[in-house]
Amino acid sequence: MDSPKSMFLLISCILAVLGFCYGAGVLPDGPLKGALGKSVTFATTIDPPDQPFVTIAWIFNVSTIIISTRPLPGSDTIGSGYKDRIFLNRSTGSLELRNLFQNDTGEYRLTITPAVGDLLTGDTTVKVYEPISGATITTSPNPPIIEGNSVTLTCDASGSIISREWMKVGQLLSAGGNMIISENKRVLSINPVKRTDSGEYLCRVSNPISTADAKHDLIVNDGPDGMEIKGPTEIEVGQKVTLTCSADSIPTASYTWMHNGTKIPGHSLELIKGKSEYFDSGDYTCTATNDVTVNNTYVVHKLSVKAEGSLSQGLSAGAITRIVIAILVVVGGAVGVAVFFIKKNG
Repeated sequence: MDSPKSMFLLISCILAVLGFCYGAGVLPDGPLKGALGKSVTFATTIDPPDQPFVTIAWIFNVSTIIISTRPLPGSDTIGSGYKDRIFLNRSTGSLELRNLFQNDTGEYRLTITPAVGDLLTGDTTVKVYEPISGATITTSPNPPIIEGNSVTLTCDASGSIISREWMKVGQLLSAGGNMIISENKRVLSINPVKRTDSGEYLCRVSNPISTADAKHDLIVNDGPDGMEIKGPTEIEVGQKVTLTCSADSIPTASYTWMHNGTKIPGHSLELIKGKSEYFDSGDYTCTATNDVTVNNTYVVHKLSVKAEGSLSQGLSAGAITRIVIAILVVVGGAVGVAVFFIKKNG
């Protein structure tokens, strides 16, 4: 029992029996939080005394001496691995522990012998966390993701991971419907995946000292569907005609046209005829194809080419009025001429 370590172990045991373990608020309740490689300070609530403390002892996990002081100058004992890592404030007993390691996590006990008064003791704990870094989201299967199938998003990061949260467009996600979130929230599964599941997903990984975000833009390929052809159903011969085909599709669909079962060259969503002929009447079929989902669908539009002037609208009231006036003027003029010749000829 002559070694310093044995002596302090004995003192710790005696203090525990006497009930001095927590020192009436000498140290914060804890736990203190430290970052790997950084520093943590154990600040006491003690005011500097008029006379220096007789001894100060810091012990880690009940048995490991960090530092113990004695009245004689130069007689301090510093534990193995703590040299150049600690700074002791001899006026208050506060201790700074630098260059934190993961195994610095644990319990810390302070014992102070004042020149006057009772022993001062206190206990606290420290949890050392590795900062979060390198957060990523990976998907399975790899893109492209097709509507109706399933997709799994996995969130990983380096560091001491305490919690994860999933969000979509800023809204917190929870399990339910077609979404399943694993117990530790590392994996988000969507089955079956819908086109409305497209969007930006965010996984937030955190611990008490740091936070990191990972983002992934999920694109759900779907369609084509919701097809329609816009354009006239009747035109007069010689008029220009434009038919426009559209479909809901991700990625954008490609289009082909047929007229009465005969393929029309090109892949544009618009079909334009500068001057229509009678033989342009018939069925126009537009087919939309999605090269990713390998789906296609079509819609039929009927067009009738009529004789010139057959589709002209009736004259307006104003036009009719002008025609009537013109007719009256002509008739009036004719009557005047006739009267003139009758008079002239007696």
